[in-house]
Amino acid sequence: MKKFVTIDKNLLNELMNYTDAKTKTAVVAQAVKEHIRRSKLKLLAKQLGSIAVDDRAITDGNLADLERARRLEQIGVSKSKIHPGFPF
Repeated sequence: MKKFVTIDKNLLNELMNYTDAKTKTAVVAQAVKEHIRRSKLKLLAKQLGSIAVDDRAITDGNLADLERARRLEQIGVSKSKIHPGFPF
């Protein structure tokens, strides 16, 4: 879709210096996509800040994981078999 917009020449040239875009059309499209991405991230950050987190459930889950790992060690299961490739 063709649209005509007026963009400051110096601003467009500066933007082209900061991207790998080869054409003015590509650099404008990239800038629009980046602006949309950042706007979505800001919206997501606001939403995440409003989600209720059950700290007690997280703590209980962590304690259960530690207890499970302790029991596995007692019966001789090595940590590398519990989480292969994960350095403890």
